[in-house]
Formats: sequence, structure tokens, C-alpha cells
Amino acid sequence: MVLRSAFLAAALLAAGASPAAPLDEARALGARAAEQQALGFRQRAIADLEEALDLIKQEKRAEARALAAALRGALGQALLRAGQDERARTELEAALAAAREQRLTAVAAAALNDLGRVHASAGRAPEAQKAWGESAALAREAGASLVFAAAASNSALPALLTEAEALLARANSREADFARMRLAEAWGKGSLRQQHGLLRAAFDSAEARDDALAFSWAAGHLGELYAGAGRDAEALGLMRRAVFAAQAARADESLYRWSWSAARLMAKTGEREQAIAAYRRAQSSLQVVRADLILELRAARRSWRETVGPLYLELADQLLRRAPGESVPQARLVEARNVVEQLKAIELEDYFQDDCVAGQLARQKDIDAIEPRTAVVYPIVLPDRIEMLVGMAGGIRQVTLPLGAAALTEQAHGFRRMLEKRTTNQFMPFARRLYTALFQPIEAELTAAGIETVVFIPDGPLRGVPVAALNDGQRFLIERYAFATAPGLTLIEPQALAADKAAIQVMLSGLTESVQNFPALPFVAEELEDIEKIFPGRGKLLDRDFVVAGFEKTLRSRPYSIVHIASHGEFDSDPKKSFLLAWDGRLSMDNLEQVMKLARFRDDPIELLTLSACRTAAGDDRAALGIAGVAVKAGARSALATLWYVNDQASSLLVADFYRGLREGASKAKALQAAQRAVISDARFRHPGYWAPFLLVGNWL
Repeated sequence: MVLRSAFLAAALLAAGASPAAPLDEARALGARAAEQQALGFRQRAIADLEEALDLIKQEKRAEARALAAALRGALGQALLRAGQDERARTELEAALAAAREQRLTAVAAAALNDLGRVHASAGRAPEAQKAWGESAALAREAGASLVFAAAASNSALPALLTEAEALLARANSREADFARMRLAEAWGKGSLRQQHGLLRAAFDSAEARDDALAFSWAAGHLGELYAGAGRDAEALGLMRRAVFAAQAARADESLYRWSWSAARLMAKTGEREQAIAAYRRAQSSLQVVRADLILELRAARRSWRETVGPLYLELADQLLRRAPGESVPQARLVEARNVVEQLKAIELEDYFQDDCVAGQLARQKDIDAIEPRTAVVYPIVLPDRIEMLVGMAGGIRQVTLPLGAAALTEQAHGFRRMLEKRTTNQFMPFARRLYTALFQPIEAELTAAGIETVVFIPDGPLRGVPVAALNDGQRFLIERYAFATAPGLTLIEPQALAADKAAIQVMLSGLTESVQNFPALPFVAEELEDIEKIFPGRGKLLDRDFVVAGFEKTLRSRPYSIVHIASHGEFDSDPKKSFLLAWDGRLSMDNLEQVMKLARFRDDPIELLTLSACRTAAGDDRAALGIAGVAVKAGARSALATLWYVNDQASSLLVADFYRGLREGASKAKALQAAQRAVISDARFRHPGYWAPFLLVGNWL
């Protein structure tokens, strides 16, 4: 549940009420910030509080200094909610010092409460409990029941929770209602009687005041409690009232949450059309508060996919469900795919912590109709099944596969682990099982349509495995189809390389020597020489010349079409730990984006970014987002990258063949297919551990 600003309510009261104009305006901004916080708009609240503090920074009167202490504390709380922990700590410590100096006990108590949350966020549990204990003691002394309740909720100590409930017994305000809801949450599922009493009190209080915002949250939480007890009909009635109140309050954060809960209950009872309508409403409301919610989830170290992703997948699930003997209309198939597309785009933004990472959306095209011999294979992984949407020139076909998310994850992770063991064929049972589950049901249709290129849009555990290495018992799939992968349809800009291959300018860089405890890559020099013979280079940085500053300078010097980096790189579940290795340091994804973004808005953007020795950890589906989205992040139309570290010699041969294919006019996907098939034909490198890690990401033409 969203934390409401008991701090600000108590602190502003403690600051006095002088009629002076700057103070009045600052108080008004503080009150508006509290309202913005309640509606889920963290960034707006921060802006209001910063403006309020700026208004009174020159004021020397006691009431102005008291108000400044209160506002700084409120700003610290808002920053904490937005994930800016260090800045939040600075503001809260300043508020605490000012409050102690001015003997503003309630303000000091509120600051200590939020400093406890800073400690808890950093994993300092003893310090957090100490701060909450001090906060409760000061709040008790000041008679600040709301601050006491906040400290009690954070500490979750039964004695403090009971005392806080008694202090709030006669309170009738929005802040008190939210405090009751926080106390109910702190009691936890093992204390249903206490939870029900607190939520019912908040429900009755908000209803009596006709407070739509507080009532929407109280009714929703009470509905969740009833749903957990199996009282679905009563729960749905409460959810409907919560939705109605949220609409009246124009509270999108509350509206998305309770619309989602209502949709789940409707789906459970078989009210599919009503459930779809409720899911759509939830998704629409979520878009309004998305940016602030992403910040809040990051602060709590929770991913968008795990927390909010189920909303999108549940809507897609309902859209794709068929009545016996009926097919799902094309409009529903397209809507389901578009819903999952939104999830993929936001998930990528969340991973890279960059709300502009999906900037290529404006250039999207309908790729289903670009080439008659190309199919888009779009798996939607659901708990009980996979819905495979196969898009071709004639439309989308739905194929339901009886493999749930848990079983798929086990098979996909096992396959990936075995592929990296190049001395055994332990990968083969996984390769055949996954082929049978995923591709055998659609292969007859692909064959009938004469499909030559498959654009695969992986989801979940499929991001970290190369489907080109699936095997039907006779051949690998790469021997039948050219493959490209993409994080989402709307993140691709399909366009062929320039017809005049002589005009293509290639920047080459790489390491052959061991640096920073990474092993040498002796065949990189040969790899770069081979590429130079195919596409004469205009910039080459090798070993000591491949330094971060030199790379940036060279890339800025010309409008390169292809940027080739042959060096170690890693994609981590934490994008801040992802990097490409240069001689003198590490090139982060943000660094790469910054230096390449100048090319993003040219008439001829970078067509291809090749990373020939990077890797993601096996079984780390979040880290695989990095390699899936590297082209999008870097502002290139496509990327060629590897899922794991590859044999240096095999990589050199494959990459050279890939560039020869491009020079001869093949599409990127078909050039990679031909290069991989050539490696397979070499008895030394037939094992997919040598050739399968190469993924073409993004534009396949």
C-alpha cells in the first residue's frame, strides 16, 4: 500500500500558521505535495516541495525556519519514495538537526521515522529499529499520533501496533485512515482479526466523511482481505465500490490496483468479458502513474516484470482464451500481442533505468507484411501454457502449447547450461524436447508458406537460449531457417543495408591481449584483418589503441554504418554492472549510448553493432534483457552479440563469413545463417557451443 504523508500533516501543524505571504504560498505548495503523494505522483510532489523551500530560503523568522524544517523532512520522504536514498538521507538529517535545534518534537519524530526507512533500505536493520523506537518515543511525547502510527507500522512490534491503534481510535481524518491501513498491513496475514478491525474502521471513517480517495483504498484492502478468506462475492462487491470511489477521486494509482483485483475475481468466476473490461481499465490507469511507480519499485529493489507484469499477461490470457469450438478473432490476437508489447517496452526501460530507451517506437513498421517469406513467432508464456502467435502475410495464427512457465523455465535453463559444455552432447535431449514443444506444432504451416526467415520475439526464460540450436533429431533449426531475435516488435526498424556496399564505413576495435584479469583473444587481430579486407575500415583500434576516450573520439569522427567490437563484455541482471572491456577500463551501456546517440538521429543511423565476445549468465533471465535490448539502448538498427564467451578461432571464422554474406547482398539474418552453417560443416566446431551463442538482435534485413 502507498505510504501516505503523515509526516507532512504533523510537520506543517508544528510549523505554525503565520499569515506572511511567502509562508502561505510555501504551505500551500506543501499541502499540494501531500495530495500529489497521495495520488501517486512522486516527481510532482518533489517539485512542489523544492519550490516551497526555495520560496522561504531567505526568511529568518522562527515560523519560517520551522516550516523549512518540516518541508525538508517531507522532501526527504518524497525522495525516499522515488528511490533517491542518498539525497533523501541528506534532507532528513538536515530536517532532524533543525527540528532538534528548534525543539520541534513532532518534526524530529517524523524525520527519525523516515531515516529508519533509509537504514532499512540499506539493510541496516538494527539502526532502523533504533530510529523507529526513538521516533515513537518522541511522537508519544508530542502527542503526534500519526507519526507514532507510522513508526509503529515500520517497526511492526506488536506492542507499538496495539498502542497506535488505541491512539487512532477516535481520529476521523484521511491521514488517520491511511495510518490504520498501514497498521493493518504491518500486522500481517497471521492477524486477521486486527487487520479486519483496522480496515473496517478506515472504511467506516472514510465513508462517513465522503472521502472518495481514502474510501477507495480502504474498500480495496478490505476486499483483498475477503478474497484471501475465500469470500469472493463480498470481495468483488468491495472492489467495485473501490473502483467507483477511485474514479470519483481521479486517483489512477488506486484505480489501476482495484480494477486489477476486480478483474482477477471476475476471471475466477468466468465473467470473461467483464474481466477484460476491468483489465483494460487497470492498464489504462497504470499508464498515468507508470513513471512514478517504476521509481518506487526501483527504490524497493523490485522489478516491473515481477510486480506489475502479471497485469499485462493476465489481460493477454483472457483475450486469448477460446470457447470450445471457437477461434479467437484477429482483433483479439492483435490486441493480446500489443498488450505484451507494452510490457516488453516498459520492462526494457525498467532494466536499463532509462525511460527513453524505447525511443524507436516512433519508427516502428508493420513487420508482418514486409516479406512474404518471413514469419514472426511470438510466444506469450503463461503459467499454464504458451500461446504461440505466428504472424505471416496472411495474418496471425494462434497455436496453444501445453507447456507452462515453470516447465519451460526448467527446460530452457537446462538447455542453456548444456550448450556451454562443448565436450558433451548433453544438450541434445533438451534441444529435441524444446523443438517438439515449441516448433513442431507450427512447422507444417511455416513450410507450407515457404518461410525462410523467422523473427523470434522471446519471452521470459527464452531470452537466454538460442532457438536456432533446437534440433528435430536430424537437423538444427538454423539449417532450415535464418533467425533474428528482438525484445519486441515495436522496437525494430526493419531496413536493408545500403545497396552501395562500397559506401559502408566500418569502425573496428578489439583486444588480443589479456587485460584486467580477462584472458587473451589471440584470433581477434585476424578477425579484424579479415573484416578490413571485406569492408575497408576507416577506423581501427587494437589493444593499447582501444581505450575509452579513443573509442569515443573515433566513433564521433565519421558517420559509421557498422561498429565492430571484439572484446570481452558482460550483461548483468544489474545493468549498471554490464560493460564492454577496453584496454584502459570498461565501457558501460550508458557510455555506449552516449557516444552513439549522436548517430541516432542522422539520416543514416548505425546499421549494425557487433559485439563478438560478450555473455550473459546462464539462467539469469533479467540479464538476458541486456543482450536483447543492446541495439535499442545503443541506438543501432541491429546488433550481433553472443550469449556466452565463444571459442576465439570459431568466432573469427564465423564473423568473417557473416561480413562476406553482407558484402554479397544477403540480409543480416541470412548472412548469419550461412556463417553458422559453414561453422557446423567444420567437424571441429559442429557442436552448437561454438556457433549457437551468436544472436542477431533487431533489424534482420
